[in-house]
Amino acid sequence: MKTSYITVGFQKTVARCFPAQADALKTAFSRRLTQLRQENADATEEKQRHLENQILPGIAAYETLQKVMPKEQALKTVHGYVEQRAWKMKKLLLKLMRIPRLYRCVPKTFTKQVPRLFGEMAGFESKEIQAADGVWRMDMTKCPYHDTCVRYGCPELCSSFCDSDDIAYGDLHPRLLWQRTKTLGRGGDCCDFCLKVMEK
Repeated sequence: MKTSYITVGFQKTVARCFPAQADALKTAFSRRLTQLRQENADATEEKQRHLENQILPGIAAYETLQKVMPKEQALKTVHGYVEQRAWKMKKLLLKLMRIPRLYRCVPKTFTKQVPRLFGEMAGFESKEIQAADGVWRMDMTKCPYHDTCVRYGCPELCSSFCDSDDIAYGDLHPRLLWQRTKTLGRGGDCCDFCLKVMEK
């Protein structure tokens, strides 16, 4: 099982900031993550990818860090892990956007890939509004990131993942618009995704 980037970030944080307590904190994190995994063992393979890569390590890190720092600081720390990863992804995407006219393919790519990676089998529910003429619009009405964070009493953590989308996909190209006016993780009734190729 591949180690989540959040787990790596947590381990670096406690080793750097709390060296005397690092081993105890790593043990507490590991135990909590194991418990979370057991409680979500019946999730589909598609949903497990999201749970393992980000959601469960994020919750375990957030809860464990609160043992040694204020809640607000713990949230900011986990947000930092997610944000750092999003900036790395954006860097790669910006390199791709240098390929002439590739930006025009982005809405079509999302139309194909989102149902596969973020479909009902993974715990998402959505309604596609438009998928033509250089526009991809979709309302996400159910999200395992939001649902799991709410289930474990940390709905505020979900916005970290919402923010990472905006970092990674926003401002990729002058003629490509990424837009959301609301998300489930920020208290909205849905995540209203929009990708649009902008003509001159």
